[in-house]
Amino acid sequence: MEKKVKNTSQKKNLAKMQTMKLNDCKAVILKLVDELLDATSMMSNSPSIKEQWSIHLVIVNLLSKINQLEAEFELKPLSQRNDQSIEKLTKWATKNGAILNGVEIHQFENYAYGMKANKNITVGDKLVTVPRALMMTEENIPSSPLWKLHSQDMMLRNMPNVALAIFILVESLRKDKKSFWHSYLTTLPVTYSTPVYFDVADLEALKGSPAFEAALKLNRNIARQYAYFKKLFQLSNDPASVILKDTFTYEYYRWAVSTLMSRQNTVPSSDNPSENVSALIPLWDMFNHRSGRLSTDFVKSSNVCVCYADGDYAADEQVYIFYGVRTNADFLVHNGFVYPDNEHDAVKIRLGVSRSDPLYSLRYRLLQTLSLPALAEFYLTPGPFPVDGKLLAFVRIFNMDQKTLDDWIQMEEKHCLNLTLLDGTLDPALEIKCWEFLQVRINLLIKQYPAPSEKAVSLINFH
Repeated sequence: MEKKVKNTSQKKNLAKMQTMKLNDCKAVILKLVDELLDATSMMSNSPSIKEQWSIHLVIVNLLSKINQLEAEFELKPLSQRNDQSIEKLTKWATKNGAILNGVEIHQFENYAYGMKANKNITVGDKLVTVPRALMMTEENIPSSPLWKLHSQDMMLRNMPNVALAIFILVESLRKDKKSFWHSYLTTLPVTYSTPVYFDVADLEALKGSPAFEAALKLNRNIARQYAYFKKLFQLSNDPASVILKDTFTYEYYRWAVSTLMSRQNTVPSSDNPSENVSALIPLWDMFNHRSGRLSTDFVKSSNVCVCYADGDYAADEQVYIFYGVRTNADFLVHNGFVYPDNEHDAVKIRLGVSRSDPLYSLRYRLLQTLSLPALAEFYLTPGPFPVDGKLLAFVRIFNMDQKTLDDWIQMEEKHCLNLTLLDGTLDPALEIKCWEFLQVRINLLIKQYPAPSEKAVSLINFH
């Protein structure tokens, strides 16, 4: 009896010590969170890449300390993706109205899970039908534990994707009852390859690329959102905060955000069909990407998302869908992969007319005639015509002298459209000046890479 009492006492003491240790961890984490909020707010109005990188290193250092402390809480991965959970997903989805026709979820080498044809498929065949009731959207929040906090918090109200990421965590971590989407949530990837999972060396390898600044901004925003919600949940007692107060971590948040970024689609709002809302669509999001044409539609009359075959497939082949027109930089930042044969790849080039330019008002007036802003981002595309009409017109206007600007401003609007044409009849001297200007700008982009290839440099020759 004495030994039993002693063991019970030891267990209580251990539990007390563990609680004290975790409370100490929480206090240190919240102090680091304050530092993280400061670090993510110290950006100047027009930060250089060098400044953004320096701040990123500060953020990484703070998150590393936070991750080590949050690991003390021994929280488990929210997904147990395996063949058994995939089978449960299929049963749950079909039980609730989803239809699979000619395809099934299958694990492919180098692709993880995807969709496999289990019979011969012809282009246009209906493959997957998913009713709205199975989708996770912001419209589900009013009936969830998140609703009270959502109605009070400005960030959740004004940033639907952030709200949806928090909703994913609430449904994954709630203990009061099993989430309706439990069978779906447990089949999501355990981890992702989006830039919020990159270490310093991985991100540094992007220097000079179109994805680098976007990846820095993404990491900074997610870190700031995490810090904001970490404090909010500690200070609030609404149902969602009760669920997340002791379970919300940076690891969980970047997982939820990456889930949403890499798997979401948009569907018409049930309240206002003319507007779209972001949605996670079970089964549909198991398709992998390849170039082609969009083959997914939302049928308003039956309130379902339907995916059609974008081509012919033989039985046992992997079936793909086209995710949409995106550059490889966009794919990397938001989906965590690049597509080698991406016919829609492009490089962003940012151009603007300075207000200190003596001819600013004339350039601005002519740009307005063509509905072009004075500061804009354009794209250089692959192929024989890498410069589109809008970029061409902007560069021409940017390089015009006063007389040329005056002459064009006097012309009819329809005639000004000639500025967007590659073979527009223009002063040869101006044309040479424009192409030389572009050559200089593109060379500057290439030189941002730590070691630009000789091939890349040699390609930039318009003469």
